[in-house]
Amino acid sequence: MLQNEAEKAIKRIQAQKGVEGVIVVNAEGIPIESNLDHQRTLHYTYNFQQLLTRTQRVMKDLDPQNEATLLDVQTEKNNILISTAKDYFMIAIKNSREGP
Repeated sequence: MLQNEAEKAIKRIQAQKGVEGVIVVNAEGIPIESNLDHQRTLHYTYNFQQLLTRTQRVMKDLDPQNEATLLDVQTEKNNILISTAKDYFMIAIKNSREGP
């Protein structure tokens, strides 16, 4: 994903009601775009990259012909979506108390 494509995607997602943050991470695990502060960006990136890697391993183990492309983590406070592509993944954090 090109830098300006990432910026456009972030703006489009951020415009949705209740979205608190969006992070785009490259294949090396480096955040390339985020609208969160640096510390929160690194915190979310590190933790969700590990979760995503483990989830992908489990999915490959269950069905080698299939792969995870979207992970949805729901908590009392947030709904966190992790979407994957070939060269990057995106984390979107939405307030659970806001409507769809």
